[in-house]
Amino acid sequence: MIAQPLEAVPNLSPLRVVDPISPQAKPIPGRRWVVSDWIPWGYVTALYGDGGTGKSLLAQQAMTACAIGKPWVGLNAVHVRAFGVFCEDDEDELHRRQADINRSHGIDMGDLEHMRWTSRVGEDNVMMGFGATGEGRLTPFFGQILEEAKSFGAQFVVIDTAADTFGGNEDIRPQGRRYVSRALGYIAREIDGSVLLCAHPSRSGMQEGDGGSTAWSNTVRSRLFLCRPRISRRTGLLHR
Repeated sequence: MIAQPLEAVPNLSPLRVVDPISPQAKPIPGRRWVVSDWIPWGYVTALYGDGGTGKSLLAQQAMTACAIGKPWVGLNAVHVRAFGVFCEDDEDELHRRQADINRSHGIDMGDLEHMRWTSRVGEDNVMMGFGATGEGRLTPFFGQILEEAKSFGAQFVVIDTAADTFGGNEDIRPQGRRYVSRALGYIAREIDGSVLLCAHPSRSGMQEGDGGSTAWSNTVRSRLFLCRPRISRRTGLLHR
């Protein structure tokens, strides 16, 4: 195979080469978390779950916890601004759900100055599309979301769901990888925060806890899986 000449390689960025001797005197950087041990800072986390299991509710609870600086499902969450993109729930549903969440925290809507969301039901919500060559292209909607998140100062962004915002074939590894790293990962880096992507598992992923090709689970930094508990008819015990 003949290599492309340098001028024919698009978007070539300079190499960031590290001499391991030079940082020897520097302290080892600590790992940062939006939610302790579950949602790392600076990366994309995937939240998988079948329809109706409560992914959107759990994500909205996480946004609320960050916005008011309270724990999420018993885990410490940092106090940061949160922005959510909800493609499956209309404004009334989000309002009703938030009212329930508020009651659980003993707060009201006036306490949510660090939280924003947008309902996108019925809209074209693709953030990255793919042409015949397979190269991913960011859409104007992606630009809108990034601009709004940065303008608000959000450091935690929820994208609900992958099915609505990914404009490719989830079984094609390079496409899934580009979407996670070059679209959602770019948002995480630009806001100096984290992105939580809600996604539906594939049929096989109902058992394994992922969806599409392995590129999805291998590209996100953390993967959470929400499922319904099942009771064994033989033992009467709860199982995943």
